[in-house]
Amino acid sequence: MASRAITGELDISPATLARIVARLGPSIERFGAARSTRYALRRPVRNFGSEWPVYRISDAGRPQTWGTLRALHRGFRFVPSARAPEWMEREYVDGIFPGLPHFLQDLRPQGYLGRAIAREIAPRLGVPPDLRLWSDDDMLSYFLTDGQDLPGDLVLGDHALERALRAVGNPVPEADRERAYPQQAAAAQRGELAGSSAGGEQPKFLATVRRVSGVPQPVLVKFSAAEPSPVSARWADLLACEHLAAATLRDRRIACARTGLLDAGGRRFLEVERFDRQGAAGRRGVLSLGALEDAFLEHSSSDWVAAAAGLEQENWIAPEDARTLRWIWCFGDLIANTDMHRANAGFWFTDALPWRLAPFYDMLPMHYAPGPQGDLSERAFAPRPPLAGVADVWGEAAGAALDFWGRVAAEARISAEARISAAFRAVAADNQATVARMLRQFG
Repeated sequence: MASRAITGELDISPATLARIVARLGPSIERFGAARSTRYALRRPVRNFGSEWPVYRISDAGRPQTWGTLRALHRGFRFVPSARAPEWMEREYVDGIFPGLPHFLQDLRPQGYLGRAIAREIAPRLGVPPDLRLWSDDDMLSYFLTDGQDLPGDLVLGDHALERALRAVGNPVPEADRERAYPQQAAAAQRGELAGSSAGGEQPKFLATVRRVSGVPQPVLVKFSAAEPSPVSARWADLLACEHLAAATLRDRRIACARTGLLDAGGRRFLEVERFDRQGAAGRRGVLSLGALEDAFLEHSSSDWVAAAAGLEQENWIAPEDARTLRWIWCFGDLIANTDMHRANAGFWFTDALPWRLAPFYDMLPMHYAPGPQGDLSERAFAPRPPLAGVADVWGEAAGAALDFWGRVAAEARISAEARISAAFRAVAADNQATVARMLRQFG
């Protein structure tokens, strides 16, 4: 509240207010100056206090104090340690947020791994086992107690930082993955914690692989079921498709997470290199498209094309990155990716603007994923025609999609393990013909 609003509400003089504020000391948060001074009341969060240091871990693995987070009644305040980031100078000048700041939103437990984390820590922290019921304070408690290995480069509080710095990795030798990965997949399916949260519903675990060169590489590993069935065979096909889609994008100089395939223990494993990690201990900050939109645009968009336009117009992202977002949206649509939600595109989270695109990930034909009851019924492939917002990029993206479906249909062995079933190769051939027909009509 503004000082004048408080003095009017309490019918006191500014001098009396100043004495009250001085007596209350650090429980009062003051910002602004002179007649524009405003006040907020701090609040403790359970037994964790009311303020915590926010650290960033560099790509060399060294922690740096980035700022302080303070809990207020009806919100939070972030106070940078040094010069305010450019985004704070444009928005959030006082560092006031109605809920947890946008740079913490992507750190919450999510998806398959997130549910396992919630079940594990719920009794200990006194939080609901259902993630959907978590409040901001529930998430903050998790960050402070178990936030040593969150996505990106942020660590909240001294306890989590100590755990992060004390963590001793146990890399899997690259040659030993055929033994280790089936064991880790079975542990993940039993609900045992397998590292920090990562979004998405596909079963997965986190690991670090020691490459033949000796370099440790943090990875996210998706896997199919061990029991042979049409459903597990379909997921094996889709994991191979994700690998081929990533290779197709990299061939066109589109930054995309590097992937590899491994068949072992009756399962297929897709190994995705984590781009928010650098070597054994280094990290890089990332911010999802959704978190960026919610924090800096008045309205959230239904697709990446509209989001790109809004962010470019407000100069939050560069024109070339807005173009790439539109390109990828068209490519995803043309390869039947029906799961391009706002968490599946991200940016490097830096203090400087504009934010630049991070590598893409989770690009696969999710239109053909088995339904909740294992439904594999035939589904029509009907990509969008090139509407006005994507007319400048659709033809290039369609050419890449034509290449992708051709690789799947021909089982192009970019890596020797990229085996795809005959049934799905037939689907791919039909889809390649559909894209070719659209290219002749619109390209």
